[in-house]
Amino acid sequence: MNVKKVALGCLGVVVLLGIVGGVLGYVFVWRPARAYITSFKQLGELADIDKTVTNKASFTPPDNGELTEAQVARFVKVQEAMESRLGARNAELKAKYDQLESQQKGENRQPTFTEAMGALRDLTGIIVEAKHAQVDALNASGFSLEEYAWVRGQVYAAAGLPFSEMDLARLASAAQSGSREVPTTEVGGSEVPEVNKALVKPYVEKLQQWMMLGVFGL
Repeated sequence: MNVKKVALGCLGVVVLLGIVGGVLGYVFVWRPARAYITSFKQLGELADIDKTVTNKASFTPPDNGELTEAQVARFVKVQEAMESRLGARNAELKAKYDQLESQQKGENRQPTFTEAMGALRDLTGIIVEAKHAQVDALNASGFSLEEYAWVRGQVYAAAGLPFSEMDLARLASAAQSGSREVPTTEVGGSEVPEVNKALVKPYVEKLQQWMMLGVFGL
């Protein structure tokens, strides 16, 4: 047996395996990872976009938990502004929302890290665009972030549509630090004053459509 030929043959196999491994690593590891990294960078912009909300006043919710007609009307305008700005891209957001919902249906659980990142990977640009639209609408309606968050919770509670919101800025930060936690906040689970139900009733059908925006932190 020619030892030199055997050695060269073994070397060729090692090189071939290295090439194949490199290709597979690129296709199955690096390329998806690169997509996630890009998503993290874009999602990191959300906190900066929030800083452009002009009303920075603190907000104290009323003790009775009651909404006003003006607050509901302003909230509806914010949702309509995001819906209009996204246009046909709402369908992409809705498809991912439906996918996440079907994955968790009947299991009473939050999305896993893999599910959350899979949903966000192709939607980051849409979410950032919607966030810009949201902040523009908040400024036009005079909302602070605190008041908007409270009103949104009361509105969805009154409509009987609670949901889990993914905190995208925290998700991006956690993922970059190596955490696989999906930070979520429960929205719309509070007790409901009767006046809130009456104010929200005309918008329940639309809120069922807008809820997907809330799931993605909007």
